[in-house]
Amino acid sequence: MGQVGRRDGSLRTRDFASDTEVAALVSAFENATIPASEFTHAAHIAVALSYLDAFPPEQALERMREKIRRFATHHGVSNLYHETLTTFWMRLLEHVTATSDIELPLWQRINLIVEDWTKRRPIETHYSAELIKSQAARDKWIPPDRLPTPF
Repeated sequence: MGQVGRRDGSLRTRDFASDTEVAALVSAFENATIPASEFTHAAHIAVALSYLDAFPPEQALERMREKIRRFATHHGVSNLYHETLTTFWMRLLEHVTATSDIELPLWQRINLIVEDWTKRRPIETHYSAELIKSQAARDKWIPPDRLPTPF
């Protein structure tokens, strides 16, 4: 968590000042050089938004799936990957980016979306705790059982 706001050029996981900093985070994630403990929810969102900026939605989702699994394997973090959570967040972020100011540089859009969406709890709004904690939801996409999504 100490990497937030560092002035020594270290890797940032949020509060970016350039697209270069975003690219460094994506690279560290893809190469598994960032410790698992530092790959926070905000960092997940930043990488997802970077993928959605660079690839069509389905390709961005597939890339996120592949890279999370590879990251987890590299760090020996079993049971990290969750298909329903990954798909839900990628679809939600795709929806959010469609309504965000696309004229802003990627890093600014990421900062605004991370600031807003790390405070919200959309999973709890759409899914019961029982469903989201289930092995079935971990293994495959399961639609929400509380509130349907508009995306």
